[in-house]
Amino acid sequence: QSFYKNVRLHKKIDYPSQFAIFCIGEKDSSSNLIEFGCGNGRDAYFFSKYYKKIYAFDKSKFAIDYNKKKFYKCKNLHFHKYDINDKFDFSYIKNKKKTIYARFFLHTLTNEEIIIFIKLCRYLLNKNERVFCEYRTYKDKSKKKVFKKHFRNYLKPHIISNLFKLEKIQRIYQTEGQGYAKYKKEDAYVARQIFIKKWFLKRK
Repeated sequence: QSFYKNVRLHKKIDYPSQFAIFCIGEKDSSSNLIEFGCGNGRDAYFFSKYYKKIYAFDKSKFAIDYNKKKFYKCKNLHFHKYDINDKFDFSYIKNKKKTIYARFFLHTLTNEEIIIFIKLCRYLLNKNERVFCEYRTYKDKSKKKVFKKHFRNYLKPHIISNLFKLEKIQRIYQTEGQGYAKYKKEDAYVARQIFIKKWFLKRK
């Protein structure tokens, strides 16, 4: 809440992230996008030019209220306050053709919350629908940060891949390193992954 009450931050960072631009280059025929951890809404707004509807979620009530006021003219943008631990009726989105987008979201979650999120992805995704993730890895832990007081869960990409695989969601792309999420003097060490939900036949 205190982080997103800094209105100057909203005004300074109003351009899309490097990851959002990468994801547009990988866009399939999905007509809707669900973003978890939308923050100040900059990526959601960017995606609104390419998708029919954007459903953007964040835990911060202040961020959601701010985004609703800032982007009120953008009729295909829908902002909702949501905590991964809360119950929420996603049924109205489930049957729509969709992509899930989560930039700098996974590393804000505890290990238990990551499992909840991945199970939610399994529920939401239909066959051949995808999840785009970018997050800080364990190699970023010792690097200098612009915002020092955040909780960060520094993750191992192979463990995240295995957790998705347990829910029948297959990794189809992965890269990691620096140069993907630069901000001022900070150059985070991140992983980028794309997952797709497949149907798996049971062995007889």
